[in-house]
Amino acid sequence: MKRLKNKPRLYVILFTVLFVAAVTAPFWLWQIKGSKKLNVFIIDKTVPDQSYREHNGLVWVLNNEKYKTDDGEAYSAKKHYSGFKPGEGGKFSTIGLPENLERQDVIYLADQYGVYEEEFSGGNKLGKRSEMLYGGLQPEELDQIETALHTGKGKTFIAEFNTFGSPATPEVRSRISNILNADWTGWIGRYFPDMTSEEVPVWAREQYEKQTGKWEFSGPGFVFVNQEDYVVVAPANELTGKGAKFSYTNAGEKRFGQKLDTAYQYWFDIIEARDKSEILASYRLPLKEKAKERLAGFGIPADFPAVVSHENARFTSYYFAGDFADEGEVPSIYQTKGLAEWRQFLGAENSFYWEAYVPMMKKLLKNGLHKGVDQQKVQLAENGGIKTNSKTGDDYIQVMRNGKWENLLIKGVNMGIGKPGHFPGEAAITKDEYIRWFKAIGAMNTNALRIYTLHPPVFYEALKEYNETAKKPLYLFHGAWVNEDELVKGKDAYLSTEDFKTELTYLVDIIHGNAELPERKGHASGSYKTDISKYVLGIIAGIEWDPQMTVSTNEKHKGMKQYEGTYFRTDGASPFEIWLAQMIDYTAKYETDKYGWQHTMSFTNWVTTDLLKHPSEPSKEEDVVTVNPNHILPKEDFQAGVFASYHIYPYYPDFLNLDEKYLKYKDADGNPNNYAGYLNDLIKEHSMPVVVAEFGVPSSRGIAHSNPFGMGQGKHSEQEQGDINTTLFKSIVDEGYAGGMVFSWQDEWFKKTWNTMDLDNPSRRPFWDNQQTNEEHFGILGFDPGEKGTTIYPDGKIDDWVKLGSKPAYQSKEGSIKEAHFAADAGYLHFLLKLNEPANLEKMPISLLLDTVPGQGQKEIKNLGEGRFKSGFGTDFIINLGGEKNSRVLVDSYYDPFYYYYGYMLKMIAEKPYAQDKVNGVFHPVKLALNKKRVHPITKEVLPFEDIETGVLTYGTGNPKDKNFNSLTDISLSKDKKVIEGRIAWQLINIKDPSQHEAMGDLWKGGPKKSVFIDGIRIAVTQAENGEIKELFPGGGNEPYVFTWKKWQEPYYHERLKESYYIMKKAYETIGIEGERK
Repeated sequence: MKRLKNKPRLYVILFTVLFVAAVTAPFWLWQIKGSKKLNVFIIDKTVPDQSYREHNGLVWVLNNEKYKTDDGEAYSAKKHYSGFKPGEGGKFSTIGLPENLERQDVIYLADQYGVYEEEFSGGNKLGKRSEMLYGGLQPEELDQIETALHTGKGKTFIAEFNTFGSPATPEVRSRISNILNADWTGWIGRYFPDMTSEEVPVWAREQYEKQTGKWEFSGPGFVFVNQEDYVVVAPANELTGKGAKFSYTNAGEKRFGQKLDTAYQYWFDIIEARDKSEILASYRLPLKEKAKERLAGFGIPADFPAVVSHENARFTSYYFAGDFADEGEVPSIYQTKGLAEWRQFLGAENSFYWEAYVPMMKKLLKNGLHKGVDQQKVQLAENGGIKTNSKTGDDYIQVMRNGKWENLLIKGVNMGIGKPGHFPGEAAITKDEYIRWFKAIGAMNTNALRIYTLHPPVFYEALKEYNETAKKPLYLFHGAWVNEDELVKGKDAYLSTEDFKTELTYLVDIIHGNAELPERKGHASGSYKTDISKYVLGIIAGIEWDPQMTVSTNEKHKGMKQYEGTYFRTDGASPFEIWLAQMIDYTAKYETDKYGWQHTMSFTNWVTTDLLKHPSEPSKEEDVVTVNPNHILPKEDFQAGVFASYHIYPYYPDFLNLDEKYLKYKDADGNPNNYAGYLNDLIKEHSMPVVVAEFGVPSSRGIAHSNPFGMGQGKHSEQEQGDINTTLFKSIVDEGYAGGMVFSWQDEWFKKTWNTMDLDNPSRRPFWDNQQTNEEHFGILGFDPGEKGTTIYPDGKIDDWVKLGSKPAYQSKEGSIKEAHFAADAGYLHFLLKLNEPANLEKMPISLLLDTVPGQGQKEIKNLGEGRFKSGFGTDFIINLGGEKNSRVLVDSYYDPFYYYYGYMLKMIAEKPYAQDKVNGVFHPVKLALNKKRVHPITKEVLPFEDIETGVLTYGTGNPKDKNFNSLTDISLSKDKKVIEGRIAWQLINIKDPSQHEAMGDLWKGGPKKSVFIDGIRIAVTQAENGEIKELFPGGGNEPYVFTWKKWQEPYYHERLKESYYIMKKAYETIGIEGERK
């Protein structure tokens, strides 16, 4: 009976215990949970007060997940970070990075914006700008981070918003971009629930009013600011929702184990991922369609990455393009389990921190830290104390994989040593640029890189660093340059023996990281301590051999005994071939004796000195001598093998376009292909693998040689460039070659071309982008004029002009032309015409009259309307806009260098006596020569002088972001045809160097080499109807507007991967050989 009475009490006790256990479960479950050691190093430079807001959210996650430091401590927001340390009474201190970050598992870069006087004093509630006390990631700090990531074992690097922006320097921005594999567009943005609130910074309002007008926004909106402090607003009437939509991509769902769609309402970066597959989450701005179009004109996309993760063999990086860890209401208690989940799903509506950041960080810390990737290692063979990493089979170069030699189809790219603003001899490319380029080259499915000459030490450092992190190695074919001027001048290769040996010695020492090169004008120099020998797949000695020098060498050493060297010998070789054998043997012996290494060997050759006879070649110079690689033979002790190396393009020499056999040859796809026909003939004559060391076409406006199948030397869009290069590479593979290397990686502004080289200033070529010179534009990486975000692209939109603050040169409320604007950059003279009515250029053409040089030009013009038009000033050029089929640039016949050269001086075209008359009223089309008159050596047919009207203007859109982008676009109309936008390549209007306002002078008093320096260009605008001038800017007999622009010593430009890059990426992925390992 007593037991029965006690039962209720037991139930009460049991219920109480269970109730208490349930209520306290989050706490005791957390207590019994095991802790984990994880060293997380936090760098936060934006700590104006002791709330530690910018990293306190991260610290809460670490402690809630029970991560401990090496010392077994819980993380403290006050203690465990490096950066700005606020104190009492307006005092502060700063703590830098420790000397060694080796023990750290995770490096977390929180807000780097810094602390400013007003924020620190607590008196800047309105967001006014003030002097910076401390901030910005410093280069020396980045040195330590990079060292830790590259030399440590499996670290993870995480960075947040404002890593790229102010006060980061361009150098830091470039380097951090390489770590994160992402680039900042220059824009940041933020959603504001109320555009009238104090949350909107005063500086943003003031800047907007300064550039645009009064701030009259209310309700929600987005504010965007670029690195030049240009402000763009998307007000409430352009929005369809609140905040930026944040959602995981498929890759993000896989990484974080859940779907997520939420809103983000704070500061964010607008970035671009270099590899789209690395985007884990994206933002989508809630914009109406017209707003999307308007913002796109400013370079602000509606969709862009929010989280990017990059993984390589050494480390993993994450970039959060927002202030994700910034949370003002972080609980003081973290010793509880389930709180984060409760806040995520029930208790924190519209809190990005709880809905996205906390669960994302928990998953990242648990499963997303660096695990390493499978890396394809370079394997070496060693025989008799000699190391090799490659050898040659019958048809291909081979590398060792899993202890066996396998064929490797070369999918390569050539890289020069120049960049805008510098001649190649300055060796000005930086390590950051090399690393960025190597990453892009590797991502293009390229397995080999070729350089022609010695690069600066940072090239070799960057290549090794890249290969130590990449999943697959990027092999190197290293060239050895020989002084062409001295060769040609001496007409005897043997006179250059010692100089060439010195270069070859330098090359060998450099690739083994054992060289100190003295300063030499026009050459790289410095301390070379990086051993890249295992990545060097081959050595290619020499240059495109001058045929007359080769003939002369053979004649001077006629009867020379065949060569019997240590590792190479000759059989049936000419004296020049013997010289080459000696140089190759010298290189092999030097490397074997000093380093115990042998690399696969070759020498440069080209079609002009190939081993075939070309009876269809009109020029004896192009088929006068042979350099035959079959005559240079490796001896048994040379283990690495040899291959032949040729530069082969589809448009030159002329026999490629004239030989009936090649013109009728059908390639593997059944298409007529002269390139494949030549390849088929050439490879039959070789007893070794053959690599096409150069192939490709340029994406230039100008052209130097034509091709019957449209594969000429220029006048290709970037899409056409990619398609033709793909055809060329496929032909190379189909015809049994060992592979090919596209020419080239980057555009080279310092280059010249035979048909434009007399029209510019040779000493200023690197300082501007001459679209008329095709040699400058073989690259698949382009350099667009203007800093990123400031370039004017002709697309029929005015936003880029508005952003630059362009003021009208002319404006009128009457007539059809409303406004005229002009601008200039390193590539073009730009113009923008706003119209009151839609343009009908076929019926009412518009012309721009340009007076470029003083003291000449036509004042009466026959080419406008009917009869003569009297301009009242000297017009040197007319830009006629008569619709897509009738728009062109015309040049005053007195000022026409094409006629002066080929009509007056060389008598290759019909003479026009009136051209010498300074006042003749006649304008000529702007032309380029493509070929002189020739006689077909077989048919005896006279092949006429060939030229092209290069002044014809192309309509389209020149904006790379547009779907129908055409890089050859000169003129673009808006959808409503009320805006005409155009760009005129400088050389079309005889500007020899826009950077210094240098124009061509009076041809008839000094030839094209004569220059005049101008203050500006006088420009008038006319419109005709029914053959008569209807409208003239300026009217009333006023002087025309004088457009001038700032001179420069360093050009503004930015890199852009051309459309051809992505086409070649696909080609290198899909075109292969049987048994090739992907």
